Amino acid sequence: MNGGNEGQLSFPEEMVAKSKVVFDVIAMPIETPLYELALKHNKAVITGMEIMALQAAIQFELYTGITLTPDQVSRAAAFSRL
Repeated sequence: MNGGNEGQLSFPEEMVAKSKVVFDVIAMPIETPLYELALKHNKAVITGMEIMALQAAIQFELYTGITLTPDQVSRAAAFSRL
């Protein structure tokens, strides 16, 4: 995302270091400063792209009545990164 403060975090690094999972809502780019910091601290990360895939799966289900499997959602998230 753009706006002049792309490389800044909204909270101290210690918060990431103390966490178990990091939830990043930015979809593009996937590798945000928060994502990179979480990897540096060996944390599990839920990326913005994964969130978008989950939202799309729920919308698909609402429109079609068909529930996607977790594997289908995971594959859709991976495909969207290409």
